[in-house]
Amino acid sequence: MLLADRFRDHAVAAEREGSALYVDWSLGLASDAEALRLVERAPEARRQPALVLAVCRWLGAPLEPWPVLRDWLLAHGDAFVAELGRRQTQVNDVRRLGPVSLALARLEGPIALLEIGASAGLCLLPDRFAFRASVRDPDGPGDERLRSLAWGDPDSPVAIDLHVDGPLPGRVELPPVVWRAGIDLDPVDVTDPAAVSWLETLLPPGPTERVELLRRAVAIARSAPPRIVRGDAVDALRDLAAGAPPEAQLVVVSTGTLVYLPGRRRQAFVDAVRALDARWVSYERRDLLHDVVAEVPDGLAPGADFAALALDGRAIGVGDAHGTRLRMLPV
Repeated sequence: MLLADRFRDHAVAAEREGSALYVDWSLGLASDAEALRLVERAPEARRQPALVLAVCRWLGAPLEPWPVLRDWLLAHGDAFVAELGRRQTQVNDVRRLGPVSLALARLEGPIALLEIGASAGLCLLPDRFAFRASVRDPDGPGDERLRSLAWGDPDSPVAIDLHVDGPLPGRVELPPVVWRAGIDLDPVDVTDPAAVSWLETLLPPGPTERVELLRRAVAIARSAPPRIVRGDAVDALRDLAAGAPPEAQLVVVSTGTLVYLPGRRRQAFVDAVRALDARWVSYERRDLLHDVVAEVPDGLAPGADFAALALDGRAIGVGDAHGTRLRMLPV
C-alpha cells in the first residue's frame, strides 16, 4: 500500500475515533508529496501514520490545522526523522480486553497469561478491570434480546464498555490469573512518567476518554507491575513460557501485535505457539492470519469487521479495531 493511502485510511479511522485534528493532519500528509518524502526518510517499519503523528506531537508540533503542521514539519525535518527512527508504536488499548475477556471466560482456570507485544503490560490485567456489555441477541428469548451484562472486578476504577451482537451466556466469569508476563521489543516501564507520557501521546487528540482510561489502568499496573521481558515474539516465547507454573493453563494473548511481524515471521510465531502446551487468544486484523478464517456477517457497520477474535486459531467473533463492538460468530 502506498504511504499516501495509509494516511487516507488513517483519516477514516481518526474520524471514527472522533479526532478531527488527526483527520485533518492525515489528509494533509496524504496529499503533500514533500511531506511524504520526509516521512519516507525513516525506516519502513516506522512510517505508521499513528506513530508519525505522535512523534510530531512529542517534539512539540502545534495542535493547529495542517498548513501550520506542514510548516513545522519541514522546519524540523532532521529532528523528526531521527526521533521517528527510534520510536515504536506502543499503544496499550485496554478496550481490546473486552473481546479478549470473553474468550478467556471459555477457559478453565487457573491460567497463566503471556502477552505478545505487551508494551506496559496493561492488557495482562483483565481480572483487575470491570467489563460492561450491552448485548443484543435477536434469536434470544423476548426478554433477553436486549440486556446488560457485567463481569470482572466490579470495584475497579477501570471500566471497559463493549457492545455485543449475538449470543452470550447469562453469566461471564473470568478464570483466576495466577501468573502473568509479557514480551516486547521495547518494554514500557509504568513507573517511569516519561514512558507513560509517550503512551498518552500515542493516543489521538480529541473528545475521547482514552487518556483517562489509560491513566487509570497505569495506576493499577503500578501497584504490581507485570513482568515484561525485552525480546522478539518468536525467539523469547519458549523461554518465558517455561516460567509459567505447571498447575496453570498457559494462555498466549496477542492483540493488534502480529501486524508488525513480517509474513514469514508471523507464521513462525503461530508455529511456536502451537508447539507449546498452551491456549491462544488473538484479537488481530481479520485478514492477517491465513489460519484464522472469519466469515463476515451481513449488516455490520463500516470498520466493525476489522479484527477477528479467535481462540486457538478458530474465529469466534469479529469486531472493530479497538474492541468496542463485537459480533459473535456461529461456533
